[in-house]
Amino acid sequence: MIKLFSVKQKQKEAAADGVSGTVSTKKQSPGELRVQKDISELNLSKTTSISFPNGKDDLLNFEITIRPDEGYYMGGTFVFSFNISPIYPHEAPKVKCKTKVYHPNIDLEGKVCLNILREDWKPVLSINSIIYGLQYLFLDPNPDDPLNQEAADVLKDHPKQFEASVKRSMAGGYINAHYFPRCI
Repeated sequence: MIKLFSVKQKQKEAAADGVSGTVSTKKQSPGELRVQKDISELNLSKTTSISFPNGKDDLLNFEITIRPDEGYYMGGTFVFSFNISPIYPHEAPKVKCKTKVYHPNIDLEGKVCLNILREDWKPVLSINSIIYGLQYLFLDPNPDDPLNQEAADVLKDHPKQFEASVKRSMAGGYINAHYFPRCI
């Protein structure tokens, strides 16, 4: 479970440190409050971590790192950026893969094909739901709903070749004129 400072805790700490006068705090949007709740309830596996590149005060922008320990992508490190709207959870987060990866459901620009980020998004879903979905994409890539049609076709028709291409891409190499930086 991840603990983040709440506005009230910051105010108490500032008062305890002897800061005189009133402590000005920005009012949090409903989206920020919900994200704070979602993040505090995260139950991350040992293969997943969260970071806040802009500091823990910017809850609407963070990164999730996934290191699969089984399947085609075992041993790789994949970073996803999350950009969350202030009207979250009424709008799905924008999620992008920052690691170039040979995957049927992630295109070469980092767009992610995950139904709960598009048409199946519902406000009852949480950040945890999205992380589970991303982890599942690495365990069981879906060639029937691809963003990278070429990778999907290879997975369907030549699974051994797909496996070899994934390994080559993660080690840092070219696949069909596209360079993939090392992510192992």
